[in-house]
Amino acid sequence: MGTNVSPHILALGTMTVFYIPSHKLDDPRFYHGTQTARSAIHEFLMHRYRAYTQSPTPVKGYWIDQAGQIAHDVMERFEVSFNHEPEFDRLIEFLVELCQRLGEDAIYVTRGDRSYLVTKEPN
Repeated sequence: MGTNVSPHILALGTMTVFYIPSHKLDDPRFYHGTQTARSAIHEFLMHRYRAYTQSPTPVKGYWIDQAGQIAHDVMERFEVSFNHEPEFDRLIEFLVELCQRLGEDAIYVTRGDRSYLVTKEPN
């Protein structure tokens, strides 16, 4: 873009994306009491970052599970941007808790051009 940055552009930081199984987002049995995973994610992202993007169009994920079998699920994509690196650690803490509550072994996360698996148990 050159050295003259437009005063109409506000840098939001590095994009971070994570995927959650669609069928677990709105069923309170998969989260806690009457709160759903979708509402918990919404509250967390709005409180911490004041904005996020969620893609309701299902995305299919495929992987080899711990038993060596091909597994797949329909996911929804959540995207948030920020520059303050300690916030990434806080998001990961939230996703570990989400993993545990949803009974997921891991949640796939990308930040910029890096990819991660956030696991419910320490590696």
